[in-house]
Amino acid sequence: MTLSVVVVSYNVREFVKQCLTSLNRASFDGNVETILVDNNSYDGTVEMVRRRFPQVQVIENSENQGFAAAANQGIAASGGEMVLLLNPDTILEEQTLQVLVDYLRDHLDAGCVGPRILNSDGSFQLASRRSFPGPWVAFTHLAGLGRLFPRSRLFGRYNFTYLDTSETHEVDAISGSCMCLPRRVIDEVGPLDEAFFMFWEDTDYCYRIWQSGYKVVYHPATKIVHYKGESVRTDPLYNLRVFHEALAAFARKHNTFSGGLIGSLLLRITIRLRLWLAKFRSSLATFSSLIIDVMVIGAAFFVMICVRFLPDPHFRTREMLVLYAPVVAVYAVLWLGIGGLFQIYGRYVLSYSRALIASLVGFLIIATLTYLYREVAYSRIVLVSASALVAGLLPGWRLVVHLRRVTHRIGDSYRAHRPSIFSRRAVILGAGAEGRRIASLLMRRPDTGIDLLGFVDDGSSTSPKENNLLLPYLGRTDELRDLADRHRIREVIVTGESFSNQRLMAILEQTRDLPLLFRIVPHEDEVMLGKANVEYIGDLPFVSVEATLYQRFHLLSKRLFDILASGLLLLVLLPVWPFLLPVCGLERHTIWTVDGGQVSIRLLRKGGEGIRRLPLLWFIFRGGLSFVGGEMVPADESDPRLLFKPGMTGLAQLRRMEDEPEVAGSYDHYYLQHQSLTFDLEIILKALFRI
Repeated sequence: MTLSVVVVSYNVREFVKQCLTSLNRASFDGNVETILVDNNSYDGTVEMVRRRFPQVQVIENSENQGFAAAANQGIAASGGEMVLLLNPDTILEEQTLQVLVDYLRDHLDAGCVGPRILNSDGSFQLASRRSFPGPWVAFTHLAGLGRLFPRSRLFGRYNFTYLDTSETHEVDAISGSCMCLPRRVIDEVGPLDEAFFMFWEDTDYCYRIWQSGYKVVYHPATKIVHYKGESVRTDPLYNLRVFHEALAAFARKHNTFSGGLIGSLLLRITIRLRLWLAKFRSSLATFSSLIIDVMVIGAAFFVMICVRFLPDPHFRTREMLVLYAPVVAVYAVLWLGIGGLFQIYGRYVLSYSRALIASLVGFLIIATLTYLYREVAYSRIVLVSASALVAGLLPGWRLVVHLRRVTHRIGDSYRAHRPSIFSRRAVILGAGAEGRRIASLLMRRPDTGIDLLGFVDDGSSTSPKENNLLLPYLGRTDELRDLADRHRIREVIVTGESFSNQRLMAILEQTRDLPLLFRIVPHEDEVMLGKANVEYIGDLPFVSVEATLYQRFHLLSKRLFDILASGLLLLVLLPVWPFLLPVCGLERHTIWTVDGGQVSIRLLRKGGEGIRRLPLLWFIFRGGLSFVGGEMVPADESDPRLLFKPGMTGLAQLRRMEDEPEVAGSYDHYYLQHQSLTFDLEIILKALFRI
């Protein structure tokens, strides 16, 4: 028997590579014919397939014809007694082909069958099975009732969430990401409806299979991983609109599900509301930041008015607030206008570096206006102090939001063995040669944000006592749950050589309740396939030659931050110096700086590393050093040719690359091209948590 596998691709080259690799590893007692229909990809998919998978028949379209039309092309070119429609962003268990074909052989009344589908985190993908969208089913889905009451037969019909996922069921429809059909059924039902460019063509086909008297079966005896939506994730709002338009088209085509005039009207209204809410959420960040800033400005002036006038026995809150309302409104508009010029209500909504500069500019302008226009300066103390408070709060709340977004839980950093705030704590699953190769690549990449903790292995590829590992051996694969909790692991990088797809999917299901993201690195490749993207882990991709650090805006914000932060810390520590200096003493060091120059610094003779470096605050204030910069190399060593000022900490220092000049140089180049106040603050906070 011959099984024809039809794969439709569009700009998902790396996923196609992994999908075809998993097909090559599949076991099947007959012949497998693989046909790739490419919808005019521009990412080199066709060239890659012809080079690495010469046995695959490639149909190359000159334009994107949509899934249904491309699938029909593949089916027409195939010759197998069975046909498997397979998405390119899938990975199959080794026995998947055999299990699906065997089921269709044994159940001649089955028109198509689909497996249990997993997300990349091991959770069950609801699209594995679906019901036909009658008015009630569509309404409960669009209104979110199915998510609120998944076990209810009344509300959970859209994805049959009340059925056991581990049992075989006859369902209305299965996912077109992996759908196996007999040739005789395709000949009887006909081709897929090409009126559906994208979405709902699989449900439409399942409905036509039911109409022809066959069953549609969900069969969880085998599993696949589906990186859902990889081919269509470039424009979420557009895809959402196309999805719901296809849903409406399905209801119109099959009058049984239209619900008549009232049902059709209700469906259109619900779809419009769903799209409107999606657009509203997409623009919510801009509006919310504007509203928060207005509230911050109003609150700052209210507080300072109360502080200034409450001691006055004749103070009347209402009259004073009414008196100041026009002034506050004028200053708020001025402040928001300055923020708009710095794009903090557009592209840089959460940029606290731009918010800081905009706030300081606003403070200077408003402080000047209080002296030039006395008619709006009822109290210079109120206006200046409120403006100073606003200048701190506008970037302040953005910093808080940013920290909450880039950290999972700051408390983890105190309890973990190797604390790390801003990077993703990860382990490599597989400690063989491939695992060591991946570890070496990742340790040379500053841009991945991955903090490798060590290796996890089942013992088949290496011994726990092996001493040539770049990172510690943390434990066995069956201990992954305990290891994830103990080391606060967030990502698991899976090597292509170490585990069968069946073993990998078992691990995925065993850990599906944990907050773990699995990333797969195909054998001898330099990419990681994740839930929503492809990450390259090979040599540093320095495509940009623009030195961000040398731009005036970044130079100004960096120097301004150094002056303000070091000056504040020097003032706070002022009472401590008379006691600290006699006890610890000072020692002089000469270090290299930019352009082959040298600078003298002072360190305390005693204390921990952080204590000994406290005198460096003075040199940062003067401008010889920076909080974040290059390595402090003693002058008696060779000139390291620093690209920027030496710093108390830096990217290379955090990654412990001081002893590897070549790698440290790559990190310096990366920092040069990506420096920002945000990046500096992340490095400083991470350095503090490591002390």
